[in-house]
Amino acid sequence: MNIFVLIFIGLVGVAFGVYIGRRSVRKFNPADKEELSELRSEAHRALGERTQMRKEKILEYMKKEARHQSELRVCGIDFSRDEFDRRDVERLLDVSEKTALKYLNELESEGKIQQVGERGQGVYYKLV
Repeated sequence: MNIFVLIFIGLVGVAFGVYIGRRSVRKFNPADKEELSELRSEAHRALGERTQMRKEKILEYMKKEARHQSELRVCGIDFSRDEFDRRDVERLLDVSEKTALKYLNELESEGKIQQVGERGQGVYYKLV
């Protein structure tokens, strides 16, 4: 009989907890269309700014490396690496392959870098 009392008390406790939990949950009230549109515009602008900053970081990296290579040549050291590949961008920005390619393709379409090679591991990029 004691076991039934304990089981009953446990079930009542669980039911009470579920009831209280459901009452305390905040309901999601979607914003009106204008507010959602503003949020969407702000998110789009922020992503655009982040993309631009990342592309600038890629160009800075490539220019810095190009200057370093020219300094080495002046010193008589021929370490000719004036090209950069997708993996360099992935490591620089800690992004995926797809994102790195997106940035490189955008920079190429803007005329800031040039792709050498068609596809695969032989593809690399140079400053214009």
